Amino acid sequence: TDEIKAKAIEVGEATEGNKVVFRYDFGLNAKLGKNVGTAFTKKIKDKAIMIISADADANRFLVLAMAAKGLDVDCKAWCMAVTEGTNGKGGGKKDSAQFTVPDVSLVEGVMEKAKL
Repeated sequence: TDEIKAKAIEVGEATEGNKVVFRYDFGLNAKLGKNVGTAFTKKIKDKAIMIISADADANRFLVLAMAAKGLDVDCKAWCMAVTEGTNGKGGGKKDSAQFTVPDVSLVEGVMEKAKL
């Protein structure tokens, strides 16, 4: 996990704007995703991160967004916007949200939307 955390922070530091999209396939382990998100928001207070992780065997992928408190990014709205039309299910709050989408072939489209 330390490697994933380091990569997420690296991508975050190199990204312009207040939203970072990070793809790393570690399966559907939301707990791991949250650990990475928490490490990111502790280190980078002025950006929100969206972590996308696909599980080809299960043909599902995880979309998880987190933001440091007080940051003006609504994680739940962001997740809902990028997973719109995918039959993704999930929920969350302004500073942390998580959705699962039932078709790995939709990952690229979601990533494109997330970067807008």
